[in-house]
Amino acid sequence: MPTTRAGYCCLWLLLPALLLGIAGGAQGQNTPPTRTLLVKAVPQYVVVSGYWLEAERSWKQHPNQSFAVTAQAYAGPTGNPNGETPIDNPFSPDQNRQVRGVGLQVHHRLYLDPTFSTDYPSGWYVSYGPQFQHFALSHEGLGWKVVEGPNGAPVYELRNGRHTETINRYGASVQLGYQAPLPPGPVFLDFYVGFGWRESQSRGDSWKMSGRYHSGSSNYGHEGFYFPAGFKIGVALR
Repeated sequence: MPTTRAGYCCLWLLLPALLLGIAGGAQGQNTPPTRTLLVKAVPQYVVVSGYWLEAERSWKQHPNQSFAVTAQAYAGPTGNPNGETPIDNPFSPDQNRQVRGVGLQVHHRLYLDPTFSTDYPSGWYVSYGPQFQHFALSHEGLGWKVVEGPNGAPVYELRNGRHTETINRYGASVQLGYQAPLPPGPVFLDFYVGFGWRESQSRGDSWKMSGRYHSGSSNYGHEGFYFPAGFKIGVALR
């Protein structure tokens, strides 16, 4: 495992240098866009109570490059991220599963076409960068909780109540996309696919972590390889 993780680190360190080298060769052919601030919504995460908003800013010195910052907020029911309904106990299914959370993703974007047909960046692009997310999840059901015993020592007690779990997740991804104008006007669609790697750390008030939030790439605590894909709808402001 250490060798594998070292390989991933080397890959992420070499990738920015490679993309910047490609960008340096193309920048002289570009016409600078006049609209350099783009704001986008990422609607597909609403099904798991996620609300993502991205701001992309073009780099004036290199008009075929930009930086995108995506703010993430989560509030509401967890939904079924992977289509399953996990339970702690066959006689006590989870009830009222809720999520609260925040996240941040920062990507450097390189447009592969050296010319722009609109007054804002559009066309094929490659982007890469890190992401961090923090989730506070809870549910009602039967489970073991740590309580203080008669002598002050912790003991485990079976309780039917609200149980909580906190997850911190971090990682990075590379994405290939296409930013497509919707004429007339400054509205556009942004389609993307990619791959990435992420790690997660969990902490809960139950004696045993159930793994209910760790199965499948769409779940809140998933770690390992994942393949982001979707679309964004945005508007070029100025």
